[in-house]
Amino acid sequence: MRPVQAPDLSAREVYALCISKTLPKVKARLKALEEDVVKAADKFEAAASTVALHALAELKTNPSDEADRVQLTKNYTQRLANKDHPAREIYDELKIAGRLCPLCAHRDVETLDHQLPKSLYPLLAVVPSNLVPACRSCNTLKSDADPKGSFDQTLHPYFDDISKEQWLFARVHEVAPACVSFYVKPPESWDEVLTARVHWHFQMFGLAELYGNQAGRAMTSLRYVLKRKAPSTIPTYLKDEADGGADEDPNAWKTAMFQALASSSWYINGGFALE
Repeated sequence: MRPVQAPDLSAREVYALCISKTLPKVKARLKALEEDVVKAADKFEAAASTVALHALAELKTNPSDEADRVQLTKNYTQRLANKDHPAREIYDELKIAGRLCPLCAHRDVETLDHQLPKSLYPLLAVVPSNLVPACRSCNTLKSDADPKGSFDQTLHPYFDDISKEQWLFARVHEVAPACVSFYVKPPESWDEVLTARVHWHFQMFGLAELYGNQAGRAMTSLRYVLKRKAPSTIPTYLKDEADGGADEDPNAWKTAMFQALASSSWYINGGFALE
């Protein structure tokens, strides 16, 4: 869950490039839909900025002609994402904008995710603000999720920035070998909609499991590091790691992990060495 600078690309320009190499009959058909696409893009951006994507239900039925819907979807699958199509440069530009997947803030970007699925919203298939750089796992997990209200809208990296305040935390489980689990604890200043959305995003993308697995591997290596340190230096070492992480990214899983470890007297006083 990391913010990404919104692309400086107009829906009209991207759409025009996508349809530029189509056969004459198909191109004429798609050209007739251009204004509908531009209007849909404007509606999407207005709704995304006000957490109202669920209010775009009317776009699901437009256009009504199935052949039109198929061609609009092909604008993405056979044109924008096609390595041999001129529009591919837009696809690559959007991917490069977020080298680390902003949805999980962990894996590398491999593809583009449709914030609102192209299968349900074909007019938005190649609208830049609806295309988010993502790792393949997050793209698969989200699939064709369609929000029913403001509370179940996953975070949109172009419109949501929750990076300034800490909301990701971890707790130590006092068992051998030591492990941590992650959870969301929103700041009190957040409203109920943002709180619900972050919880939903955390659940949708399986971040507790993802971060827990990464922390487990990190703590295995950390065990051997701490065994070689003087016991009196361990609290300072863990706190320094936690503070350094918080300065760089208060919501990185490593930051939350080290904060939890630095606060656990059980871990500091030998729990880390138990296997």
